[in-house]
Parts: sequence; structure tokens; C-alpha cells
Amino acid sequence: MKIRFGALLLGLGICLSGCGDKEEDGKKSYALVTTGAVGFWEICKKGGEDAGAELGVQVETLMPDGSTEQRKALEDLISKGVDGISVAAIDPENQADIFGEVADNTLLITMDTDAPKSKRQVYIGMDNYNAGWMCGELVKEALPEGGEVILFIGRLEQENAKRRRQGVIDC
Repeated sequence: MKIRFGALLLGLGICLSGCGDKEEDGKKSYALVTTGAVGFWEICKKGGEDAGAELGVQVETLMPDGSTEQRKALEDLISKGVDGISVAAIDPENQADIFGEVADNTLLITMDTDAPKSKRQVYIGMDNYNAGWMCGELVKEALPEGGEVILFIGRLEQENAKRRRQGVIDC
């Protein structure tokens, strides 16, 4: 968890280090767009706010619930003219067009879930399939005689969760 949090803050730091000349009230503005309002993203929001205060930039965190709401949030941020957006893609295959729009208008960083077909500058995160495989190895270690386990996916459309689940199953 600490590694993921650090990687996300690093991604935000890269985003904050800047691109673009748009300034309103003398501060550059950046956005962190998550996959929903859950505890992990609340921690990231706080980290983004702290980094923004330290660097003298404005950081806005949006926590849309679902890919339709995420699209709307990204469209609104493009309209506002933010200097960079870091987004955790909910459904990267079906969001390629909006990620293209974002990348055409500002700095785009993907985090937690990659959108490799987008024109993103960088992806900050892990290989979710391999992470699931590693979890599967731990399950085997904990249950050497076998047993039953329950796998939980918070949102069925969320690609990173599907990949992690598949990694556990394949292990």
C-alpha cells in the first residue's frame, strides 16, 4: 500500500512539475481523477492537497462513481483548462476517446490502471495481473492443503480489479 501511495504521489509530482502556460490567479491547476470515493483515494487526495500547498499550485480531486461520471469529470476539466490531469481509468478500452481529448488539451498521466492505447505521458502503477498472481502465491502459502477463498471486485467494469482477480485465479 505504501508503495502504491508513493507511486501515485510521484505521478502527481510529475504532473505538478508542469507543462503548459495557462495561469489563472498566478497558480497552475492540476486534477486527480479517481475511480470513486474510497479510503485509498481519500489518502491520495490529502497527499495531493499537501503537495499542491507545498508547490504553490492548485490541486483538485474528483471522485466520480462510474465511467460515465468519470467522462463528465474529464470533459469539465478540459473546459476549465487545467494544466494536467492524473486519472485512474475505470474502463480504459471504452474511454480511449476521452483520454485522447485530455491528452490533446493538457498533460495526461494514468495511475493505478493504465490506458496504454491513450496518448498518456506516463503510467504510474503496477502490472495488475502480476499483482494478482503474487496474491495467489500467498493464498497457496497460507492454504497449502487447498481450500476455498472469496475474491472481491469492487466494481465489475474496473479493469485493474479484473486483471488482479484473473492473476489470482490463474496462479
